[in-house]
Amino acid sequence: MKIVLIGAGNVGHHLGRKLYEVGEEIIQVFSRNRNKAKRLATLVDATATTSLNRIYKQADVYILAVHDDAIHDIANKLAELGCGHQLVVHTSGATPLTVFEETGLKRYGIFYPLQTFSISKEPVFKDIPFCIDASDKKDIKLLMNLASRLSNNVRYINDEQRAMIHVAAVFVNNFTNHFFHIAQALLKEKNISLDILKPLIRETVDKIHLNSPDEMQTGPAIRGDEKTIKRHLTLLKNKAEYRKVYELVTHSIQKIKS
Repeated sequence: MKIVLIGAGNVGHHLGRKLYEVGEEIIQVFSRNRNKAKRLATLVDATATTSLNRIYKQADVYILAVHDDAIHDIANKLAELGCGHQLVVHTSGATPLTVFEETGLKRYGIFYPLQTFSISKEPVFKDIPFCIDASDKKDIKLLMNLASRLSNNVRYINDEQRAMIHVAAVFVNNFTNHFFHIAQALLKEKNISLDILKPLIRETVDKIHLNSPDEMQTGPAIRGDEKTIKRHLTLLKNKAEYRKVYELVTHSIQKIKS
């Protein structure tokens, strides 16, 4: 298929490269950042542009790998430019399919890779869940076939399901990473590297393959070890934000036990 990739950030960069790798034709890369557009376009043998007015009009699919707030306006612009009958999809987990309504587009959908992307780390696409939806059943099938060229885990997921998946993903990814940041900050005060906790982190993640998280929960909160909890809170007495997080999460864990 002839594909126009709109957005050359972390998601667009890796998605574009993988689509090119499996033999799809990336016709054009758009980004407001000229360097990013040129860099990705060079990697996928495409032309680069920083102007939506210069978008190629006859692509089979336009993939919007952009910030959520920009999706509606870009979709509307594509319709105004004469792409109203082409298939336009976004890659967001949090934005519903209805964002495309009243844009003038006749065909639209979701092409959401459920993963965190960084330019410096190569993702393993075959393991990434792709959540697919579209305004037309034929386009759902088209997008599922396209995603199946990238991943072994492709699913039809509706707006309501995808929204909850995204909330859950924030907990397991963004919030967990913030906890790593807190741990690193606390250890740094005593000149200790985060490396000392990495085996524990790996073991914690590995356990979710064995049983449900509530069954694998350990620590002072689930044990009702009030002495240890008070000791920890004393250590955090001068760190109000960290203390609040500790207390809130401890309470949440204890509610599971009750």
